[in-house]
Amino acid sequence: MTGPVGVVVGIDGSPTAAAALMTALEEAARRGEAVTAVLVYPAPGSWGATGNADGGEPDRLATAVLEEARRFVDEATMPLPATLRGVPLELSVRAGSPAPLLAEAARTAALLVVGHRGRGMVGRAVLGSTALRVLSLASCPVLVDRPREAEADGPVVVGIDRSVASAVALRYALQDATRRGVGLVAVTGTAPPPVMVGFRPMGAATLSEVRRALQPRVEQFVGEVVNEVVGEDRRCHPAPEVDVVVRGEDPAEALVDVAEQRGAPVVVVGRTGHGGFTRWLLGSVAHGAVVRAPCAVVVVPVEQT
Repeated sequence: MTGPVGVVVGIDGSPTAAAALMTALEEAARRGEAVTAVLVYPAPGSWGATGNADGGEPDRLATAVLEEARRFVDEATMPLPATLRGVPLELSVRAGSPAPLLAEAARTAALLVVGHRGRGMVGRAVLGSTALRVLSLASCPVLVDRPREAEADGPVVVGIDRSVASAVALRYALQDATRRGVGLVAVTGTAPPPVMVGFRPMGAATLSEVRRALQPRVEQFVGEVVNEVVGEDRRCHPAPEVDVVVRGEDPAEALVDVAEQRGAPVVVVGRTGHGGFTRWLLGSVAHGAVVRAPCAVVVVPVEQT
């Protein structure tokens, strides 16, 4: 059975969408796959559309939007290197609601790319309630493209815990690091242990003791996933160098801080899971990374195995 193939990117005519398109082309070039650029516009007669609909308006509107999308893609790709301009690129325009249509367009894709901000449907899809819908509806990993001040050539950074979602995110991060030819940093953030109960001090372990206790357990978890992904034949499937970091701080802060320090090109987090730490990955960690990370963020669903 053929697995997920291709990269889908949401565009809306904004500079941010142009950057997302470049990122999608880079991802596709590394994978040896094609890109489908999707522009979603309000359907005639919907709340987001303007003007009075008539029998021929939907077709005329679709044609006009497609022409504008072609001009945008031509202008956005013109300054790119020949290697990226040579990536197969298909253009699609769809009328309706952005989140479900983008998710549907990426149903059989290996990756869906969206811009961090924009001026139209795709921009709103990333910033508000629609952003959560895109992340929850997409059956493939979603890369949220973020502004980058300089070319990042550091390791891929991934947030981990004990959950199934964490293992899936780690598998994706391993494959991504291999495609990029860089190392991998697996980060766990742990909050400081309580020191008081009411007004009485507790004889709790210190934070350094907690970190020392967690380090070998986290390293064992990472090692098991690496062995599963890479297998025994490491000559044909070499594993990237993996560094395990256990930080005594909020998981989102730990991810963002490590990504900035190491010059990461991307941060990877899991979308769902179980247990205390995965509640953060699903909520504040994923959100914090998307909002504050110094690089692109990939949110990987559990279904992506």
